[in-house]
Amino acid sequence: MSKRSGMAGPGAAYPKTIEPKHLRAHAPLLTMASPVGLVRRGRKHHAKGLEHAKSGRWEQAAREFDAAVKCAPDQPDFNYALGGALAQLGHVREAMSAFQRELAILPGDSAALADLGTCLARIGRLDEAILCLQTVLRRRPDMRFAQYNLGLALLTQKRRVEAIEALDRSIRLDPTYGDAYRVRGLAHALGGDGEKSVVDFEAAAGIDDKNPDAMIAVGGYFSRNARDLEAGQLFEMAARVAPNIALPQSVFGHYLIAHRRYELGMSFVDRAISLDPSLAEAHVARGFGLLGQGRVDEAVAAYRHAAQLRPSDAYIAGTLLFALQHNPGVTRAQLLEAHKSWAALCRPGAPRDRLSFANEPSLRKLRIGVVSADMRRHAVTFLTLRAFERLAAFGHEIHCYKTDRKFKDDEFSDRYKACAKTWRDVSDLDDAALAALVEGDAIDILFDLSGHTAGNRLSLFAMRAAPVQVSWAGYVGTIGLDTYDGIIADPVEIPPDHEHSYVEPVARLPDCYVCYHPPLQAPDVGPLPAMRTNRFTFGCFNRPAKLNVELARAWARILERVADSRITLVYGGLDEDGTREAVYRVLESGGVRRDRVDLVGDSEQKDLLEAYSRKVDLALDPFPYSGGVTTLEAMWMGVPTVTLVGDTFAGRHSATHLTAAGLAAFCTYSVDDYVELAVSWAHRREELAALRARLRDNVAASPLNDEVRFARNLEEALMQLWSQWRILRREATA
Repeated sequence: MSKRSGMAGPGAAYPKTIEPKHLRAHAPLLTMASPVGLVRRGRKHHAKGLEHAKSGRWEQAAREFDAAVKCAPDQPDFNYALGGALAQLGHVREAMSAFQRELAILPGDSAALADLGTCLARIGRLDEAILCLQTVLRRRPDMRFAQYNLGLALLTQKRRVEAIEALDRSIRLDPTYGDAYRVRGLAHALGGDGEKSVVDFEAAAGIDDKNPDAMIAVGGYFSRNARDLEAGQLFEMAARVAPNIALPQSVFGHYLIAHRRYELGMSFVDRAISLDPSLAEAHVARGFGLLGQGRVDEAVAAYRHAAQLRPSDAYIAGTLLFALQHNPGVTRAQLLEAHKSWAALCRPGAPRDRLSFANEPSLRKLRIGVVSADMRRHAVTFLTLRAFERLAAFGHEIHCYKTDRKFKDDEFSDRYKACAKTWRDVSDLDDAALAALVEGDAIDILFDLSGHTAGNRLSLFAMRAAPVQVSWAGYVGTIGLDTYDGIIADPVEIPPDHEHSYVEPVARLPDCYVCYHPPLQAPDVGPLPAMRTNRFTFGCFNRPAKLNVELARAWARILERVADSRITLVYGGLDEDGTREAVYRVLESGGVRRDRVDLVGDSEQKDLLEAYSRKVDLALDPFPYSGGVTTLEAMWMGVPTVTLVGDTFAGRHSATHLTAAGLAAFCTYSVDDYVELAVSWAHRREELAALRARLRDNVAASPLNDEVRFARNLEEALMQLWSQWRILRREATA
């Protein structure tokens, strides 16, 4: 037992609070005057004291520690150990003396100073205690017991807000610290925040009783309230204390998978399924894990199995829809059928009549509502924010409804707030309450920016909350509900002869269906890497779920024909061994040797952009699910993308972006042409280098980046949708 980190309080288990010597304050030691023989005898007493302390025999421990101090009073650790034992026995003033002697030997020692502060608090010298603890924590903010004791002292002084902040820090350091939850619960109660108080008391009880259900319930609350670390550690604790119960294993596994720790997460999920094969949630989690590793067929099978176990569950049915978009050979007809089947589960009753809303049916500036969990640094924001800012500048009212508070607001959220008349976090509102809020705001057109993705409120749109409801940018095709009055698209994304594959009417913009927000701090476009290395590097920075054997076969043909070429894949999670192996297996199944592949686990935008600049000569688009923002970012860094134009919405993202940027020549319509075009550009390096040098300027001058032009086009489409409702409304009331 060699740890020192400051006592938790009267009931603290002392052996858990000893600091390792290498973490102690680096103050100079005083000269050691005790004879060597006495020091050795003291160490024997000290070791015996530790053994007693381990078993909670504090009186015997104190006697041995006292004997050690008498042998060698100037030896580090001896006085500290005696102080800890005396504090456990309630001899607080004697403990303080021991800690002060330790500080004379090790001036500024964090653990001794923290425990001295705790003792000062216990005898009511709160000002001195708080000063002492704050001094320690400025140097060592990672001392969870000191954070707890500071919180307790501050609360005793009725400094409730500061106390909660200290207790928050303690719990972040150790989300299984029951006493910290309990005291924070008291602080919330004293402030009149009953809900938070109850949650904290339930967390403390769950931890004390090792109750996995309570841990999961409180972890879920934390997850929904942007306290992800606390949630994850409670989920982990639930899984550890209940190794033979399926649900805790499934919940923790799903948490890990959501954080791209696919291999470890799958191990917990697989255990859950072995314990309870009928647990549908575990099969859903397994589907997410498999999809994350690029094992699309297995993921689809897992989602289908979950749906068989729970056939009336709309959420489970919805998990299959996104996975199907990745499936090679999937057709628009199959996707339409699957989405309609989901819709039948999502909306068991009739929606509200769209003509029953009391909105003023006149030609005027619109009141536009935006429903999304992604009004932050997110791909959806990079495609929509500038348009909403411009619509607001045109005089339309923007009202934002944030649907999931676990995603923290950031500088992009602030821009939505700046252009919006109202911004509301509606995470806690049910559909009826949210619909009433939307109607109270007299929203004319309500945007869904999520579709079948995390944080969606599809059930709100299913019941209808506004006269005109529109799907845009957040999903890759039809939603499946007939309560949408438009899906925003363009001639490439949804050609006229594809309209029958969508439940929604198509609102087709003339140039492109999104307005790109380039990176705010992108590095400069570098020279073509192949000119420096004499080795051509292809790149694909899309998620592994978009990989498949047919794509791998095309890549193998390309690599075979471009001597000494490589392909670099960059995505978060590719640094995990199991995921890397799964990706290698997918690629090898199509003939791509792993020694021709570089896997990089970066996920931060700045790292991806830098990788384009330093490593990638030409991007290869996956199929049948193409890149979106990935293709836009590649172009911004001077890297064009070779794409195979697909038959579905998901398969045409790159094509629409390339076309809008003037690079329609990079669109192919067969695998053979895809291969030929990639090989051709690999051998036209000077031409590719010249294109690279001017591509950012081309994108900047294109309709992709012209927010005024785009917003005018979008405004015209929205006014047409509004006029259609106005005509219907007049006819109904005539």
